[in-house]
Amino acid sequence: MIDSIKAVVFDMDGVLRIGNQLIMGAENILVNLEKQQIQTMIVTNECRYTPDELREDLEELGLQIPDSTILYTAALSVRDFLRKKISKFPKRQFIIGIVGELGLYKAINELQQSYSNCHCIDTFQQLTDMLTQNNNSKQSIFLVIGTVNKIKINHLDKILKWVKQGAKVITTCMDACDPSSKGDFTLGMPNHMLHMVGYNIKTKPYSTGKPHPIFKDVIINSLSKQNDIQETDILFVGDTIYTDIRLAEESGFKSCLVLSGNSNSDTPQSYINEPDFIVQNVVELQTMFQQNHNK
Repeated sequence: MIDSIKAVVFDMDGVLRIGNQLIMGAENILVNLEKQQIQTMIVTNECRYTPDELREDLEELGLQIPDSTILYTAALSVRDFLRKKISKFPKRQFIIGIVGELGLYKAINELQQSYSNCHCIDTFQQLTDMLTQNNNSKQSIFLVIGTVNKIKINHLDKILKWVKQGAKVITTCMDACDPSSKGDFTLGMPNHMLHMVGYNIKTKPYSTGKPHPIFKDVIINSLSKQNDIQETDILFVGDTIYTDIRLAEESGFKSCLVLSGNSNSDTPQSYINEPDFIVQNVVELQTMFQQNHNK
């Protein structure tokens, strides 16, 4: 199986790092794969930071990242999903609110710069004013909920008010937890916030995080720009079966489950999605590639 791999896509938290610590021994895995002419990419359901900020953070932890390695986040997946939606309905007004951190705000606000019918606003008063002004026009209201460093009352209040005003909810991920929460603080995941207000509202949130098909498209398009890479040439490495391994299986990628994050050796028994193989961590995977390269 290793022989046919031309590209390796890594999840980030629980795979390359846990909290503020790099997986011990993973410092050179990306550059070593590049030396073996294997392309690399990092995709994550993290949405609080921009790709440049994440690259800087990972490098500060000691991970060597080649310039050719692409980072793609859940904030970008929401942006790209909404871009398709806005392009499809050019005569409709799109009003978008955000509950999240700076990385998500930056990604979503790019849409406002590109489309005159897209309005990214922050307060409920701005929402009601805009609805009054555009009373006779076709419009869609979306509330994008991302991971936050700490859940605050104003986050919950915003969700309640926007949903009651008719906003449809998009979440950046469907994760129940995140390995990075083993760091200095417990993260507020989108589903945590929705659960906290759930008894007051009835909404059907839609997640654009892994395993949403947009990730498959981005992975294939990004990797195929440099080489002729097909789905079966790609290995996806993740620590969560219902996001990472499901994405790989539904996309036609090969998959590797690492046990350094959300999963243990018993976890696969609970899911229909199955990894092609399981390793303790990416260091073990790196050894497999090195042994194959030295044959």
